[in-house]
Amino acid sequence: FYSRCFWKACRRRKSRVDDALRLRSLARSMDWLNLSDAQRLLISGGVAGSVSKTLTAPLSRLTILYQVHSLVTTKPYAPQYAEGLVSAIRKVVGKEGFLSFWKGNGTSVLHRFPYSAINFYLFENTKRYLRRALDVKSDTTAIRLCSGATAGAMACSICYPLDLVRTRLATQISQPDGGKPYYRGIVHAHYRIVADEGLLGIYGGLCTTLAVQVPNLAISYSVYGFLQDIIGKRNEDNEGHEKVRGSSVGTNLCCGAASGISSTLITFPADVVRRRMQLQPLHRLPTDFRTPLEEMLHISRAEGLEGLYRGLTPELLKAVPMVGCTFMVYELLMDRL
Repeated sequence: FYSRCFWKACRRRKSRVDDALRLRSLARSMDWLNLSDAQRLLISGGVAGSVSKTLTAPLSRLTILYQVHSLVTTKPYAPQYAEGLVSAIRKVVGKEGFLSFWKGNGTSVLHRFPYSAINFYLFENTKRYLRRALDVKSDTTAIRLCSGATAGAMACSICYPLDLVRTRLATQISQPDGGKPYYRGIVHAHYRIVADEGLLGIYGGLCTTLAVQVPNLAISYSVYGFLQDIIGKRNEDNEGHEKVRGSSVGTNLCCGAASGISSTLITFPADVVRRRMQLQPLHRLPTDFRTPLEEMLHISRAEGLEGLYRGLTPELLKAVPMVGCTFMVYELLMDRL
């Protein structure tokens, strides 16, 4: 009896050892999950941006339509825009259906994944470089501002053609006679822009975009970091990525939402000008093109100061969940990968 018990115990122990060895072997076979810090930053940033952009796509399209509704159309194929937020919703749903709110979202994701990946990667690495260069152990507001501005400038410049195409696709509304839209997809839109405006046409409005996005991202990163400093004690893991001790998903979401509100309120007038500059070739003859400053002055004279904040409500409704979700998903993935 004791002999049988002994051998059963030995077999159970051997079975547990074999299970442990199999698990260790499985772990070795999954070494691809042991991502480098650069890979973690790129994947986390790209996925976070794509998820948040898809969730807020309807509000993003409404914002763009509302921002550009007062453009004077001088070309026959240019779409007519809604007179306001409510009429924009009615027009889009009535002519194209509810799912059309995600029109251009494929382009948005193609743009947002590399854009966010480059953004977070450069932001984190620029912070590390500045900390070493300045011989400081923690991030300051100045470091976050400089890192956010650098990351934003590089990401915007690299991914701008897709941003332009996204805007052109999002502002198209189906023609009442059932005619084909001028841009029939991502590739066709690139082709038409180059054919109509030349090779540099895909970078039309880049300077205005940089003037908006660079301060927007610098402010967003700075406010997020500042709020996290207040709410929880920050520390660095051995790879240099900042973590918040004891922070929760809700904390990251709220801090991100607050940073989105702050950056949007400050940079929104320039964003209105940026959108209209991107759409000038569709609505004006080359002789009627305006510079960003001329466009801003024209909006102020023709529509008043409220014209520079046209679309602010849907933009804030979009910015709060989008920026909050971006930071939340980013922090979540960085902790899990």
